[in-house]
Amino acid sequence: MVKHGIDVSKFQGLIDWQEVKKHIDFAIIRCGYGSNLESQDDPYFKRNADECTRLKIPFGVYLYSYATNEREALSEAKHVLRLVKDYQMAYPVYYDLEDNNTTGRQSNQTIANIAQTFAQRLEQEGYYVGMYASLFWFRTKLTSPIFNEYTKWIARYNDELNYDGEYGMWQYSATGNVLGIDTMVDLNYAYKDFPQIIEEGGYNNFSNTNLTRYKIGDEVEFHHVFLTSESTQPLMPYRHFGIITRIVQGARNPYLIGQDAGWVNDQVIERKIRYLSAPDYTGNSFTDALRSIQEDASFANRTKLAKLNGIDNYTGSQRQNDELLRLLKEGKLRT
Repeated sequence: MVKHGIDVSKFQGLIDWQEVKKHIDFAIIRCGYGSNLESQDDPYFKRNADECTRLKIPFGVYLYSYATNEREALSEAKHVLRLVKDYQMAYPVYYDLEDNNTTGRQSNQTIANIAQTFAQRLEQEGYYVGMYASLFWFRTKLTSPIFNEYTKWIARYNDELNYDGEYGMWQYSATGNVLGIDTMVDLNYAYKDFPQIIEEGGYNNFSNTNLTRYKIGDEVEFHHVFLTSESTQPLMPYRHFGIITRIVQGARNPYLIGQDAGWVNDQVIERKIRYLSAPDYTGNSFTDALRSIQEDASFANRTKLAKLNGIDNYTGSQRQNDELLRLLKEGKLRT
């Protein structure tokens, strides 16, 4: 069933949420914009989030991005984490990608790296992340397969959206009127049951210890696999990492790796794999490149990274560092 909602920021001013509740199913609230500075918090965020919590209006949040590189994206993720830590949000945390003068001037690959950096940092803390942009941006700038890993909230002010891919929300108007709000407000349709997905999944500060910790699309490292979802006999895999393609809730081994690489469970999974990327770095020092994205550049950490990426007996040689730097610049450095 389609749900009807609004998204709000300081531009809607002081909202009478008691009245608004009568006319909407959910709200998406701007928490801030740009890097992790208190001066860039939305001044109405706390009141809006507190009122939605008090009145039991399901809500999510969004942060307007100005990021031009992964370092700034990481700061924007920290901005969100600082503000939302005390709220249970039944709708996603959306990354608002629309600024033509900053993010929009970057290459499509850089934008993808920015978005992935933001999302992965939030996912590490258990948040359910989505991407917001206009239909034009999704068609012309957000073209990386990375964006298929996250639910999409698409803006197009028209009678039809006309988007062929999968999406969860459509912002269909910027000139809506809702009793309890003195200004025009954006109107949205939600096509997924986000409260069920998020609450049952234990995301966004909800907790459900009976459900799986990982999701479809996660790449994980594991030390054993099982032949079926209910097998008890562990087997040695031919490779120790892979992508989760299916989840059977309640099964002994709920995660299918690839199409037929075996089944795994939380006990045999070592960790979720993420990738480091530094596409904006132009130097030739692997150590400096790590520092540029605020990663540990110590010899011990470089040794660990080398081993994870197929380089044994790391000595810090030029050849080894050049290979690691190449992977880092291409966004393929496993960590």
